[in-house]
Amino acid sequence: MKGMFTSMKKCLSLIFAVLFIVSSGMTAAGSDKTSRKDKKIDPIDDLFADYALVAPPEPVNLPIIMYHQISENRGRLDTYVISPDEFEEDLKLFKDNGFTTIAVSDLIKFVTKKGELPEKPIMLTFDDGFESDYVYAFPLLKKYEMKAIFSIIGRFTDMFSEEGVVKHINYSHLSWDQITEMHKSGFADFHNHTYDMHVIDKRRGALPRKYESDEEYEKVIKDDLGKLNEEYKEHIGVSPEAFTCPFGCYNDRLKEAVRKVGFSVIFSSAQTMNTLTGDPEELFKLNRFVREHNKNMDKLVSSWDKYYNKDKENKNNDNK
Repeated sequence: MKGMFTSMKKCLSLIFAVLFIVSSGMTAAGSDKTSRKDKKIDPIDDLFADYALVAPPEPVNLPIIMYHQISENRGRLDTYVISPDEFEEDLKLFKDNGFTTIAVSDLIKFVTKKGELPEKPIMLTFDDGFESDYVYAFPLLKKYEMKAIFSIIGRFTDMFSEEGVVKHINYSHLSWDQITEMHKSGFADFHNHTYDMHVIDKRRGALPRKYESDEEYEKVIKDDLGKLNEEYKEHIGVSPEAFTCPFGCYNDRLKEAVRKVGFSVIFSSAQTMNTLTGDPEELFKLNRFVREHNKNMDKLVSSWDKYYNKDKENKNNDNK
């Protein structure tokens, strides 16, 4: 009899222990919901939150090329101006070496585990939004069925969209009609290069001024970038996800201010390869190689072999 009561006592103790654990879990879950409701959530952190526990993808090498302007005038060719022939040769070179051009949305899908990148992705970016993008780059992108990212300066696009404005291919910027046509093609991906901060005056590009508080600076960034984003929505129906730093000027305060506006990608100007592991933070400073006139692009592409050969070696070692 004593043994029976001992067994019943142990059984009841076990039942009470289980009930206690279950009720504690429910209480914790309820308090967690309350805290999440009260907590102000960063829109970018929230975008990626659901994917934090998903296994990271295989690392991907991503070279990004930075272009500015294309011209047929040989006297204008320099660090930031190349010829149409040079751009076409670049497109052929990338295709022949197995590269596939991607858009910013492809990067977002990659880090949120909603899509994969091609084996050898590459990004072609054009800064400033010159009209030569439409006249020279756009027809070649369509010819070779390749994509490029265009980051415009909103004030200049507004200026050159006005009726009767005097234009010249040496200095004109894209109009909203041209941007709309390019966007609809699927070969042009448009993003933000500020509305009116592409200057070096009291501040250097979009960097904070000396002694400017975080609150003051964040309002300046929100107002300027937000203005261009609203114009994009009005004209092409979408809002940019990437910000391109004027003059390549970048620091941590800029990163945080741009993040708070809602951007998830920032293009800088450090000339080195990007290796993406699936961490969203990696997208907040993407490096780019400047395409200068007379630059030996074969040599540049060959210099990337070490990254791809290293990947092959790692895969071979994993298969052993």
